[in-house]
Amino acid sequence: MEPDHAITAFTGGPGSAAVRRAAAPVLEELARHTAGTGVALLLGDCDGVIVDRWSDTGAAERALERRGVIPGMLYSEEQAGTNGLGTALELGRGVAIHGTEHFLESLKGFSCYGHPIRHPLTRRVEGVVDITGVQATANPLYLPLVVRAVEEIERRLVEGARVEDLRLMSAYQRARRRSRSDAAVVGLGAELALADPAALDLVDPRDHPMLRGLARGLAAGRPLTTDAVLVSGAPVRVEMTRVEGAGAGTVFRIEAVAGAPRAAAVPTVAGPSEARPSEAGPAGTVAVVGEPGSGVTTAALRLIDGAGGAGEPVAADLLRLTLLDAVEVDAVELGADGERVWGGRFADALRDAERDDAAVVLIEHADLLPDRLLRRVSRALAGGAGRARLVVTVRTGTGAGEALAALCDRRAAVPPLRERQSEFPRIVAGVLAELDPDGGARVPPGVATVLASYPWPGNITELRAVLAAAVHRSGGTVTVDDLPEHVRRGATAARLTGMERAERAAIVAALAAKGGNKRQAAEELGISRTTLYARMRTLKV
Repeated sequence: MEPDHAITAFTGGPGSAAVRRAAAPVLEELARHTAGTGVALLLGDCDGVIVDRWSDTGAAERALERRGVIPGMLYSEEQAGTNGLGTALELGRGVAIHGTEHFLESLKGFSCYGHPIRHPLTRRVEGVVDITGVQATANPLYLPLVVRAVEEIERRLVEGARVEDLRLMSAYQRARRRSRSDAAVVGLGAELALADPAALDLVDPRDHPMLRGLARGLAAGRPLTTDAVLVSGAPVRVEMTRVEGAGAGTVFRIEAVAGAPRAAAVPTVAGPSEARPSEAGPAGTVAVVGEPGSGVTTAALRLIDGAGGAGEPVAADLLRLTLLDAVEVDAVELGADGERVWGGRFADALRDAERDDAAVVLIEHADLLPDRLLRRVSRALAGGAGRARLVVTVRTGTGAGEALAALCDRRAAVPPLRERQSEFPRIVAGVLAELDPDGGARVPPGVATVLASYPWPGNITELRAVLAAAVHRSGGTVTVDDLPEHVRRGATAARLTGMERAERAAIVAALAAKGGNKRQAAEELGISRTTLYARMRTLKV
């Protein structure tokens, strides 16, 4: 991004409805008091997108519109450099940006005073207010105006909070007072998430869907205790209480289980054709958890079959396996009776597995089952399966999936493709062997390095699709030009020097550790935010 960069990132997002309801009367009143002064009032959301704008002078309106200061436009620091909206959000406090302090040349004729809006209950940043003057010089009166406006908006946020959220907040505070210091307390409502310091250390936000899944169907006022496994692999005991009059609002008291082993990870999946033997088949019930496309079914089959040979279809040796796919419930061939037919097949398979120690039932995509079948599978996992060996594959982070995994004797996690850089050449070779059994297709090391630099949100499924198209396009040896444009952009990282790769890795690690917060990442790295943005652009982070 250069100083003459034009703002073009239009999102049109509406922002938080609660913040807009609380802010509109306050800013409309402030606009009346500042009428004729050449001042514009801006309301932004928590990402820096302008949600609304107030100005009573045509000159100010035209000046702002020529510079893209309009509702729907993104003014984060990353997109626009230093400015009243983005910098206030980045620093988490009020700021004044005058004239040449703006990064963009187009904004250097303005003075801006921005202040974040924090929800008084959760302390989360919900938005930002900015007063922009059509002049480059400072006006000290603007700062107290914007501070008072934000205070009034925050007060209105509390007054306008849903009764359900307030009841959840009250129950959460009571639970905190009663709980031991080493127990984590979490409160989850439809839109409200509360966590005490112990919970921030123990529970990841990705655990929230699992917790919500555990509480589904829970009666208000009747505590229930169960065991679960967090995404970190830590086994925990969860006591949950649905709050009376708070809708789905539930308070969770979570304790780590002392001395219990962490959940083991499934050996990484090399590719659809490579099935390395596992140490042993599953005992009891097992949940194989992973992102979509990461190879959870292949991993589940390897767990079941300890003798699958490399290069052979694993399922060919699983003579006592019954495989049921939750997606088939809605298959056209099953018609309107899909749930009944699928349920009958599940009952038959479970009965056979109870009679035969060598039999296994594998349910793919179990978290996609409709509620009635989901309850039947849950009962089986919770103990109703008797002696049967039952394995389910579920998606990471889904409420139903995490709830099913919590009921199993064993949880096995399949890592996403982006976390398996050291295996990437072997994974690519495995996919190529499937796509071209005759061995004519080839991916040179340089192209493999480019592939490895891409994050692969679709995991092995996406890699297979990209390689299939590239092999077809190339007719043999794949080149970088045969790859899609979004994958080729990763080639920059592949051409970096060793020092630059190390720098890029450090930036990526710092951003990940700080949850994407660039201000905190810059502090962690000991550089300014401006330097961080520049290096991120250069290194294609």
